[in-house]
Amino acid sequence: MSKVDVERSANRRDVRPAKVGSGGRGRPLSDLIDRIENADPNLVHEKKLSSAAIRAGALVRAMRKDAHLSQSALADKIGVAQARISEIEAGVGTQGPTWDLMERISAACGKSLVATEEPKLTAHM
Repeated sequence: MSKVDVERSANRRDVRPAKVGSGGRGRPLSDLIDRIENADPNLVHEKKLSSAAIRAGALVRAMRKDAHLSQSALADKIGVAQARISEIEAGVGTQGPTWDLMERISAACGKSLVATEEPKLTAHM
């Protein structure tokens, strides 16, 4: 392992925002995966990676946290293992949770699911 010399200086550089950026809006990882899926439809089955599963996971996490529930507490309420909630939130799998499971999760969190005109799922919070 090599040693790194750090030189201290009283002179500080100006910090400026980058000229290019998302303005704090950031794009979700699921958008990138969606683009990759469109370019290579076999990705979902080969890598077990799906933008739908990631979007569902993000929604489940948001509902659970808004309801102030731990993964274990949510799992107990809907009769699944805590590990299943963890998998869902991580976006594991090629399709994500079933609609039935999403409805059970939303009800346990005191939310309701609404399908919008655009292929997108939201929860009334």
